Amino acid sequence: MPPPADIVKVAIEWPGAYPKLMEIDQKKPLSAIIKEVCDGWSLANHEYFALQHADSSNFYITEKNRNEIKNGTILRLTTSP
Repeated sequence: MPPPADIVKVAIEWPGAYPKLMEIDQKKPLSAIIKEVCDGWSLANHEYFALQHADSSNFYITEKNRNEIKNGTILRLTTSP
């Protein structure tokens, strides 16, 4: 049985920590996903963080482009611009 289309499996990096393998529900708001990631690393003030692609592009994930995230993508938790 194929996984739901709105669930994406990704890895998320944070400097000094082991990467987290996560399933992102594309129906959830991006702020809720960032809060979940921050809670996993016990980071306060999730509103000061953002997700970006960990490849050389370093593009930030926004509500507009989040649907472009594919299974196996590596993301990085970073401070929000």
